Order: sequence, then structure tokens, then C-alpha cells
Amino acid sequence: MDSGGAIVFGDVCVDGHVDGCVYRVVTHVHHDHIVRLDRSAVESRYVLATHITHELLEELGLYVPKRKRIALGYGDRMCVDDVCIKLDYAHHIPGSSQVVIESRSGTYAYSGDFKSVGDKTKPPTGVDILVVDATYGDPAFKRPPEDVIIGELVKLVKTLLTKGPVSIYAYYGKAQEVMLMLREYGVDAPFIASSKHWRIARRLEKFGYVIKDLVLDGSRESHEILRDGWYIKFEHFSKYRCVRNGSPSQSHILLTGWLFHTPIRAVGKNKWIVAFSDHADFEELILYVDLSRPRRLIVDSSRGGVVAKRFAEYVDRVLGIHAEAQP
Repeated sequence: MDSGGAIVFGDVCVDGHVDGCVYRVVTHVHHDHIVRLDRSAVESRYVLATHITHELLEELGLYVPKRKRIALGYGDRMCVDDVCIKLDYAHHIPGSSQVVIESRSGTYAYSGDFKSVGDKTKPPTGVDILVVDATYGDPAFKRPPEDVIIGELVKLVKTLLTKGPVSIYAYYGKAQEVMLMLREYGVDAPFIASSKHWRIARRLEKFGYVIKDLVLDGSRESHEILRDGWYIKFEHFSKYRCVRNGSPSQSHILLTGWLFHTPIRAVGKNKWIVAFSDHADFEELILYVDLSRPRRLIVDSSRGGVVAKRFAEYVDRVLGIHAEAQP
């Protein structure tokens, strides 16, 4: 582990850049996993990611020369000499992947961000060293089951729509997941999306993510919907901090992983936070490591902070797997 967030396996660096990095792998487009991508785009020979991740990087203005892009499907390998790089599915946001590197010296893996362990995210097995993200690696960080959270979120949205419009604040990728989920559960109010949320959704259509009745904020159609007063508006997570108690008919929902033990909490007049996360909580992290059973575990402390050390100590003590936090 590099102090700048890069996971380094020989000539391969994942989700960060170091000097001498020949092959850069990007697990997904969230900001803490595209660290120094501009350097990799110049200095690395190739930048590897899934087809969706390359598409979203381009949409977000993160330029990688086309001659350097290698797009891999899940389960596909790129082999050079005695090293093979493979991307496996990670249930996080569209395009997310786990990384497995196979070489004569051993098999190494990086989890990236993930959730839904076992049924959707399949941990790598037969691994010598596993590097894991453990953002929620403290034993206190436990959420209700996701089906409970989803049920409560849908119920809240439907109730609030009977009173007026609803604004939902979420990160890129998560917002599009929630749009699809709400449609699946019968929520048919028009969606108005900020420019980047809308453009990302349009990019994802070519991969089968089709969201019905989605309108760009600021368009003529959006003005008509706003006048009607019955809609759901999607904004980036960061916009929530600007929300003030205003119209009694306007409701605001923040989707965050930093709510535990309860699915929903009211935090002010017409303001709620919902424990809908695209990250595994403590129980899922333990399950992931236990199913993988690597010979050695490294917990990423560049993203997990002090929690990484606690998680490593727990794994070492309870699962009997040699674990340490780095850097």
C-alpha cells in the first residue's frame, strides 16, 4: 500500500499511481479510487477498467487516451509475460470491479468497494494476499438488512410524494441505482436529475440501465414538471449541506452509509437520512474475508483510517487470519 492510496502489485497499481506504474487499474469512478489518474494517463502504458467504468470516466471529464484504454469484461484476463490481471464483479455502482492478479510468485487480490457479499459479490478464493477496503470495519458499524432499508425508503418516498416534491441526494452511481429501484417498486413520479446525474444515466443506457421518465434539470420539460409540483429530484450528495428548512411541501432525503442500527432518521423539518449504502457494513466485511480466507490480509488504511487497524486486529483475533493495516 502506498501512502497516496495506490495498491501496488509489482508493475500494477490499482486505484492510485506511483512512479514506475506500467499498468493502472481503476475499480470504479468514485473520487477516492481515481487518485492521480491524470498521472497514470500520461505515464502508464495502459489503463484497465470495465467497459462501463471507462465510459463513466470519459463522462466525468477524466481523460485517458484511447490507445491506452483496455476494457475488460467480468472474468476476462489480460496477460503479459507471467502476470495476468482479472476483473471480477463487485456490487457497488455500475462498472465496479474486484481485481485479481495471478503470477508465478502468487495470487493477489483487491476488493475495491462492494456490498451484498455471497449472492452478488463473490470474494476471491485461493489468494495469497488480499487487500480489502474496510470503511465500515468497526464492530459498531452495523446496518439493518438491505431489504428492510429498501422497503422503508420506498415507503418514505411514496408517503412524502402525497405531500409534495421530494429531493434525493446521492453519489454518482448510487443515484442511478435508486432511480431504477424506485421504478421497480412502482414509484412513477417524474425524475428530474442534475446535469451529471442525467448524463451518467444516459451513458448507462447502452449497458441496459434504462430509467423511465428521467428529465434533465433546466430543460423545458423540467420547468413544466416543477410547476406541476409532483416529482423526485436527484442531486449530488454534496448539495445536501446547502439545504435549509424552506417550503413546507418540499422534502429532502440524504442517502448515506453513516447511519447504523436504524434504516431511517428524521433530522429536521422535512429532512431525513436513510441508511442506504453501496458499501459493506462490518458484518458483510467479516463475511467477505471469511469466505475468501487469504493467507494474509492487508486492510487499506489510506481510505479506512483508524478503523482499518481495528478491523485488522479483529480479523487476526477472531478469524485467525494474519492481518495488518497499511500504510
